[in-house]
Amino acid sequence: MRFLTTLVLGICVSCMVLAQDEAKKPAATKEIAKSVWDKLNAGPSSVFESNKIILMMPKTAEPKAKDITSNLEKYYENAAKSVGYKEDNAPWNGKLMVFIMPEREQFVAFVRRVEKRSPSGDDHGAFGFIEGVPYMVSGPTKPKDFTSSEVQAYKEMGGALLRSKAGEKTPLPDWVVDGFGRAVHWRVQGANNKTVQNDRRKVQIIARKVSSINEVWSGSDAEATPLLQASVMEFIAFGPQSSKLPDFLKGFIPEENGDAKSAEQALDSSGLVSKNILGAWKIWVLTSK
Repeated sequence: MRFLTTLVLGICVSCMVLAQDEAKKPAATKEIAKSVWDKLNAGPSSVFESNKIILMMPKTAEPKAKDITSNLEKYYENAAKSVGYKEDNAPWNGKLMVFIMPEREQFVAFVRRVEKRSPSGDDHGAFGFIEGVPYMVSGPTKPKDFTSSEVQAYKEMGGALLRSKAGEKTPLPDWVVDGFGRAVHWRVQGANNKTVQNDRRKVQIIARKVSSINEVWSGSDAEATPLLQASVMEFIAFGPQSSKLPDFLKGFIPEENGDAKSAEQALDSSGLVSKNILGAWKIWVLTSK
């Protein structure tokens, strides 16, 4: 499950307000990131800053900081280009704070103390704002596993850019966010990556059995459904009609009465058309190398 959270906390930038225009919004700094980490009682930390990222993680992982940040930037660039961001049209002011938590207890502490909510069992990441400063947090998919929290962060990056593009008032379904994040992961890793190749082979097998587009968001197979969702989002975001991705996101803007839009409504309003997309996606999947 993914969350988009806007927080107003008393850390370093308490005099700022979200109503300020973009040029005056606070930007991420190491001091703000460290202030957030201090709330967690998560032990010694390491901070590493790049052109677009301020990375916070345990001190024990410091030797990997440069490589992880470099990889995060690759995911950032890939996702930003896909959703239509350019250098003169950034998704937010300044840099993105990224918190990687290798232990479940640390991630839970972040969610409870910083986001002020209770995490669910399948909650491994979130994206939001602290007084206008964007952040992303990633937890492990396995207990005390830094590698899984690191890879999870890469997959979360795409979702963060997608949510930013959609806007705070447009709730995107989890399958859209997670599917896009995994699609970006495939793209960055490349077609020669063995894991990507294995995932794509599985998708081709799954695609032959799919009889309704509804199976994309209503499937319950723990292994097959996420791959299916990623493939469909890859088709929407990187396929022959990728220019319609922004309209697809707009399609989830709630009704005037506040009712959420369905995936079918979002597809239809974007011009992708829910009744036609299944066949187009299948052809794309089964004929792609």
